[in-house]
Amino acid sequence: MDTLLKMPIEFQIVLVAGYIAYKIVTVGRNRNHRTEDFLLQVLTFGLIARAVVATAFWVPNTIPKNDSINAALVAGLTVMVAIGLGAAWRAFGERCSHSLMKTLRVYRDDHEASVWQSIMHNPAEWTVLQVHLDDGTVLEANFGQMKPRPKTAVFMNEDGIGLYVTGRYDAENNFAAFDITGNDADVTLTYIPRASVKRVDVNWRLPPAQIKREFPIS
Repeated sequence: MDTLLKMPIEFQIVLVAGYIAYKIVTVGRNRNHRTEDFLLQVLTFGLIARAVVATAFWVPNTIPKNDSINAALVAGLTVMVAIGLGAAWRAFGERCSHSLMKTLRVYRDDHEASVWQSIMHNPAEWTVLQVHLDDGTVLEANFGQMKPRPKTAVFMNEDGIGLYVTGRYDAENNFAAFDITGNDADVTLTYIPRASVKRVDVNWRLPPAQIKREFPIS
């Protein structure tokens, strides 16, 4: 850390901005990059962000006279540009590059760490989620029936699933509806350990472009 702090301020700005962009791109994806891959991604995002800011400062009379103010302004703008770059790459860049590589038949996978992560990161609106348990019970979360509808309707991680259950099928396929609201406007969230989950069914609405690409009309 001491070595990094002794580096020129310009390089520190590039590293910090690039690291923030890298975290935006990778957060929640459990990706383990090699050291050289990590450093190259940080430097790439940081250098592009710094280049954008430097280009903007070419406009006459936009650079402050005071060196301290100049450094702070450059650092702040570089970080903001890096955040935008990371968010844009996460939202559009990766999908576009994967689609291009698949079209060119370079590779067919989406480079996610697991199939479940591929499902979670698909830009589709979830409508119904059914969790099948080992004892034959099926817990259902119908997002359209949730009143009030939560901002995050389901929580999923490696240890299990948390969801607002709107209905339950028993082993004999008998259905019972549930109301997620409880006492005094609170809501009930159900946690299901991973060991109890046998299967998960997801109903979703795919974007029109993905429908045309994956389900072409013959």
